[in-house]
Amino acid sequence: MKIPKTNNDTKPGTTVQRFWNVITNDGEDSAEITMYGDVCESQPRDFWTGEKLEGQYITPEGFAEDLATIKGKSKITIKLNSCGGDLYTGIAIHNALKGLTGHKTVIVEGIAASAASVIACAGDDVQVYPGSLVMIHGVAGLFFDYMTLGDLKKAVKAFDADERAVAEIYKAKTGIEVETLRNMMTNETWMTGSQAIEKGFADTLLGSGNEPKMQMSADKRVMMVAGVRHDVHAFRNIPGNIPIFNETDAASVTAGNKNKTEVTNMTEKELREQYPDIVASIEKTAADNARTEATAAERARLKGIESIEAQIGDKRLVQNAKYGDTPCDAAQLALAAMQAQSKLGSAFLQKMEADSSASGADEVAGKPNGGNADDGDETAAVVANAVKAYQKTKGGKA
Repeated sequence: MKIPKTNNDTKPGTTVQRFWNVITNDGEDSAEITMYGDVCESQPRDFWTGEKLEGQYITPEGFAEDLATIKGKSKITIKLNSCGGDLYTGIAIHNALKGLTGHKTVIVEGIAASAASVIACAGDDVQVYPGSLVMIHGVAGLFFDYMTLGDLKKAVKAFDADERAVAEIYKAKTGIEVETLRNMMTNETWMTGSQAIEKGFADTLLGSGNEPKMQMSADKRVMMVAGVRHDVHAFRNIPGNIPIFNETDAASVTAGNKNKTEVTNMTEKELREQYPDIVASIEKTAADNARTEATAAERARLKGIESIEAQIGDKRLVQNAKYGDTPCDAAQLALAAMQAQSKLGSAFLQKMEADSSASGADEVAGKPNGGNADDGDETAAVVANAVKAYQKTKGGKA
């Protein structure tokens, strides 16, 4: 269960996109609530644009108003498939459901993990399939600022109080002592449907005919449960027997996993209409992958330019390569720099040639010995006299 510090406040006047569904059966004393997706304080927004992110989220926005429409119903069914999320939102939804006077049946159609397990405990009768998963773990938080020792001590006290509060909710459902539950939370305890019943987190074991299908990505960051994509990268003790899947296989999983349907002959429109959750999951994964690859490529491009920046004399050329109208990589920058240098050299030579022509130097003829008279005979005479002088010193003839 996370205690995030986010900036996902809903702006006044905006319409909240709800990822739960409350159905009131006309003429009947019953109602149904479907909760699929992440438990969030509010619908997440894109960090850069501020736009709401598409996906499945369970938020408290407008939830109280919806519950008010069914508060008089005597039979309420809650269908749950969530890996949890925000702790305080999970507790708030749990308390809101507990406040309903009707008999509440919670069906774990896939997974009830983290804060979703807190929501499940609001049920008078929690029903699970043999293949359903229930998980409890300790609270966790993400800090975005510098912390003093005093700040950390306060955080530890707050975490301890939050974890004890959750353990008390679990105790009310299971009868297990708080300290035992806290040890289970510390160890991140995963339970199958049968194990959840044994420990008191669930009450009724459903037949195996409609069991949820579960698949795990190879990197263990994504789990597909009953057609819903869950981000599970923060979990540390996920069961190792969940089959591995490829993202492209997700299109063959139906929204409720009650029937296997071949989708290869469907048009895009039909696929979007019949399996919007699956399409949204695939598109989100593709967008996330594309964003990650684009970011990595841009970082590599800038790093490459910086590695040769010192050798490029023209700083304007470097700046344009990084952030200009025609950005390029290091190889293209090096080529552009060579071309620019070549143009400068060519212009220099052309200017020298023009200056030489203008001076008339081309018309001056060259002369041997730098224009001096031929002194070859004089040099020969000097050598002959030196030889004669040497021979006299040796007694020879001149």
